[in-house]
Amino acid sequence: MARRRGGLVGRKTELATICDDRRAAGPTVVSGLPGIGKSALLEEVRRTLAESGAPVLTVSLPAERPEWDLFGFRPVLAAIREQYERFETDPRLPESLERVSGACTEEAYADPWSRFCLLHAMCTLFTRLETTAPVTVVLDGADHLPDPVLAVAPMHRAGHTVIASCRTPDPFRGTQGRTIELGPLSSDEAATLLRRATGTRVAPAVEQAVQWALGPLWGHPAAMLSTVNELRRGERLEVVDGLVRLRSDDAPIATPDGHPFSEVIESFGEIGKRVVLLAASPPGFLLEEIRYLEDGGQAGTTAGRAVDALLRAGLLDHDPDGRIRCRVPGIGAALVHSGQDMRRLHRTVAEGMLDSGRVSGPHEEPIARHIAAAGSEMPSNADYVGPLRSSECALAADSAERTAHLHAIWRHTGRTADRAGRQTELFRHLVRTADYTTLDAFTHEALADAPGADERAELAVAAVLSAVHLGRPVPEHVRDMLVGAEATVEFADRWFAGQQIVPEEVELSLLPIWRQVSFAAPSPGRRGNLPDDELVEACAVRDLVPVFRSVLGRDYRTPVSGPVAAHHRVRAAHAEGLWAEVLDAVNELETHVSVDELVREHARLLAAEACGRLGEARRSAGWLAKVPGNGRLPLLRAWVEVGAHQEAGADHLAFESGWHALRTHFDSDDEIGAARLFLRLARFARRDGAASRHDEVVTAAEEWFARKGSPRSSALLTLVRAQVNGDDTNNASTERVLVEIGRFPADRRSENGSGATAGRAGVREPLSETEMGILDLVRTGRTNRQIARAVRISEKTVEKHLTRLFAKAGCRTRYGLATSDLGRRSDAIGA
Repeated sequence: MARRRGGLVGRKTELATICDDRRAAGPTVVSGLPGIGKSALLEEVRRTLAESGAPVLTVSLPAERPEWDLFGFRPVLAAIREQYERFETDPRLPESLERVSGACTEEAYADPWSRFCLLHAMCTLFTRLETTAPVTVVLDGADHLPDPVLAVAPMHRAGHTVIASCRTPDPFRGTQGRTIELGPLSSDEAATLLRRATGTRVAPAVEQAVQWALGPLWGHPAAMLSTVNELRRGERLEVVDGLVRLRSDDAPIATPDGHPFSEVIESFGEIGKRVVLLAASPPGFLLEEIRYLEDGGQAGTTAGRAVDALLRAGLLDHDPDGRIRCRVPGIGAALVHSGQDMRRLHRTVAEGMLDSGRVSGPHEEPIARHIAAAGSEMPSNADYVGPLRSSECALAADSAERTAHLHAIWRHTGRTADRAGRQTELFRHLVRTADYTTLDAFTHEALADAPGADERAELAVAAVLSAVHLGRPVPEHVRDMLVGAEATVEFADRWFAGQQIVPEEVELSLLPIWRQVSFAAPSPGRRGNLPDDELVEACAVRDLVPVFRSVLGRDYRTPVSGPVAAHHRVRAAHAEGLWAEVLDAVNELETHVSVDELVREHARLLAAEACGRLGEARRSAGWLAKVPGNGRLPLLRAWVEVGAHQEAGADHLAFESGWHALRTHFDSDDEIGAARLFLRLARFARRDGAASRHDEVVTAAEEWFARKGSPRSSALLTLVRAQVNGDDTNNASTERVLVEIGRFPADRRSENGSGATAGRAGVREPLSETEMGILDLVRTGRTNRQIARAVRISEKTVEKHLTRLFAKAGCRTRYGLATSDLGRRSDAIGA
């Protein structure tokens, strides 16, 4: 249990219960799993009582002690001597100490009469320990004694209070007293402990990753602290802008030994580790497969006992389909880090099943799962393709297991005519699941296998997509193998050089090959649902996700990791007014090195705006200071600065600074910033009431937008005029145009709090991209925790989105939401 300045994380109710009522008959037993925080709670009890002036004797009963000291009197005597000065004692206490010390020997314990005399002498000692008030004796680790009841008897007979910690209250069964059982910390308390363990604020993605790794151990203090310490030792954590982040999201988080399940696993030796490792893998295992975990053709007896013990302990659990899985993924990751080979273990099970002849009927799917999970450890064999294909058809479309199956099908197909089709299938699947880390590894593997010209053309597109999304230029050795695909690779070169990207370039570089991969890819020149103006704006700030989604079609899914994903989440969260998520995404973007200055400026400005909306003026100024005044987006920077002045109540300074920036950068191409800046200046002009200022703003807007001549420019100019003239009706409609076209949240800093109005009656409000993602995951049966991890937001935010989705769909249950027509093709989808 973490302590800070003498305080606990959580346990306030338990602490008050123990301290406020210490005169209960019999001992107060604090029980719970190892590492749950019993010792920390007892230490806080000691500190609280000592501060109130109550005498307290603290005794730690170690697990390692002489076996003959049945009552644990030796550590009791040591504690009294060490804490002697704290008590108002009877002058005869030293005499009692000597008497008990002389009687506490192995020979005395061996004789019943001597044991009785020893207990009597200890009773006398405790009557002389404190002459002014009863003592509270705190016994930490009472279950290390063979008979704790006899150990505490002398203390109770002397009128003192005993508070003891045990794993379970069993040693004190049959005695009067009370038991306080410590369970895991609440979710909020666990988050607080995580923050204290890291020493600063924690990014939501880190909290979600640790919670996922720990499973039911989330809220278990010792497991949480040891996991954080392991992350620190491995240099997995870094602090960016005062926020703790993971250096790499790809590597799993390991939970080191010392958790409550360690003893159970260790008691079964190597077999226990194999059982947990197999259960922690994506396919898990069935009970009848454990026989293959033991060496020498044994019948699986030890493995069976290990499974039973770990099920009882709560580390393993059953799926509805009978598969056994590990509830703490971090323990499986720790076993891999310690040298256990998960793929080799799956190969062992698969080969055991093959050797036993269990390859058909109900055994076909289980063996296919192990063959797929074994990966490259399994020697290539075309006979495996049939079972793999049958098993793959039963898997969820976007599951990690299906990825492994498709990869195994490609690998075991060998150099046959079907190989190219298998590659195409896997390529399309990896883009659909936005798994660019796996796509990158597969591209290297496939190129090393001497592919044909058509296959190489596909792999060039795969190399470009993975490079761009992972933020890593195409490696030279990969380029050398992509002979004939130089034009495709040049797209990645232009991207990493910071050049502007337009949809036509994506169509020219990637679409011809992608149309052979995806049946859902649009024809050249026929893009997806996104308006052209939105694509123009996305290109202006180098947000590739809307561009790819429009050009490549619905088989392209929004990525969840990497710099491209982080930047898109910044824009999407800002459009929805989710300020905390804006900052989280910007902080993630800051950790990527291959981000050009335009993207950094744009993200940092939105971070400054988000901090301003949250009332954090100092952080807002810090983000704004990172963006130069003469950068790529000077008018957007001025818009943020105007808002900061307005938040500080300096309206006159706000207008003057914005007007000065507009005149200084009037020739800038920063249309995004101009739209927002003119809107704010128009509102100031309306509030000021001076006709000359009205005319200045409108005239400047007409001159600026006349150079654009687009439908978007016309709508924005109409909005500026409406703001200046105070036309609330027109303001509502044009503000909605700005939100829908510009993908910015309605500006609600006007004097009357007006902003974007609700949708027209009878018209369903478009779904945001985050809502679409959550809706898709609900339809695949994901839990809130799984959705939070996939979309990279907190569970509380998932719940808020679900509440809105229920309202939009007109239902109250997840089943109703999943079966509704919400988000189907007839719905307009916003970014």
